[in-house]
Amino acid sequence: MSVQRVFVHESIFQKVAEGLTTLANQLKCGNPLDPDTDVGPLISAEETDRIHDWVIEAKNKGAKIHCGGQKLASNLYAPTVISNAPDDSKLSQQEIFGPVVILYPFKERIKAIEKANSLPFSFQAAVFTKNIDIALECVSLLKATAVMVNDHTAFRVDWMPFGGYEQSGYGIGGIPYSMDEMTKHKLMIIRSKSI
Repeated sequence: MSVQRVFVHESIFQKVAEGLTTLANQLKCGNPLDPDTDVGPLISAEETDRIHDWVIEAKNKGAKIHCGGQKLASNLYAPTVISNAPDDSKLSQQEIFGPVVILYPFKERIKAIEKANSLPFSFQAAVFTKNIDIALECVSLLKATAVMVNDHTAFRVDWMPFGGYEQSGYGIGGIPYSMDEMTKHKLMIIRSKSI
């Protein structure tokens, strides 16, 4: 459910980039057993190296690193905010599974939605707007199993569907969906002269 790609209207892009950079710089990285830790380690040093390689690839292709972009330890990566990662970069094409968020400015909402939908991976999406018609249009058009309106994609309750859209996993989780998945259906047909 971690946010990777954020599409921001060009009229507020700079303000959002600066705000996210400030927030990312305030995150405490370290031991996950420390209650003050916001960002813990990755699963392996190899994953840290992969994430760093993807960030550097995007930077070398013209992306701007606003903060982060470095390994803090063998399996700890700094919270990273990047903008304008090229469409052919791994950051724009694959799921990062790391503390990296990529900002993309847009002028036309429909084109931003098309770009958001261009990958075969997604779980949840979010849209922030004060206009209910825009919210409903975005919910209708975004490829995701759940779309939050004016809330972060980390919002979750047990009855919600949870699962990948297209190539992001198999099946849908959540209590009723899991119960149905584990249910064996059986049909009984009775023929009787006494009924």
